[in-house]
Amino acid sequence: MVYQFDDLVEGTFLERPNRYIAKVAIDNATVTVHVHDPGRLQELLFEGNQCLIKYAASEKRKTDWDMIAAKKDDGYVLIHSGYHRYIAEAVLSSPKWTPFESVYPYRAEVKAFDSRLDFCLTPSEDERIWVEVKGCSLSEDGIAKFPDAPTVRGRRHLETLMKLKAEGERAAVLLLILSEADLFVPKRDTDPAFYKTFYEAMAQGVEVYPVKVTFDRQTNGLTYGGLIEIMECETI
Repeated sequence: MVYQFDDLVEGTFLERPNRYIAKVAIDNATVTVHVHDPGRLQELLFEGNQCLIKYAASEKRKTDWDMIAAKKDDGYVLIHSGYHRYIAEAVLSSPKWTPFESVYPYRAEVKAFDSRLDFCLTPSEDERIWVEVKGCSLSEDGIAKFPDAPTVRGRRHLETLMKLKAEGERAAVLLLILSEADLFVPKRDTDPAFYKTFYEAMAQGVEVYPVKVTFDRQTNGLTYGGLIEIMECETI
């Protein structure tokens, strides 16, 4: 178990007036829910689909609920990017799950050039591994695809990792594969620039680790499913 949720409520998705807000029906009432994911999520957030929400009222918030997951096929897919850090920390802190040689001390939200990356691991005093985390909720026919919307920020993170690699540092991307898939490919038709930069980064030695983390409705937990393969680059 990578992460476990408490007190999730099942509802029916109605609409998404903007990318941050959704309307969900629960117990013959309609509630306003915060969507903490910038993606389009059209295959998950559509009228009539089942979703899981969590009560999170606060004086500092405009909404009382968070969108946590949405139904896909026979399961659910996490669609709250605020949990990506907790998932990544669980993976990086486990000797069985970490894609690196060992569990290393780390700092989170670390500045590098003009970017802020998610983690900097420190295997030793004179060695660092810079890690950026991306969550991938979209899959089609068993193939995970990212991004589902153009991402200039995502491309810049890759460019930053390439700069670090060119200076002799280790640099990596931890891809959280949040739906059932056995293969990953950057989504070329959505963001050709990201597609090109992704494979350029790999060619220059940036490490990429697609880790499958899927939602178990019986436990309301996220379970570790191992690494999946990356599809070879098509001619650019």
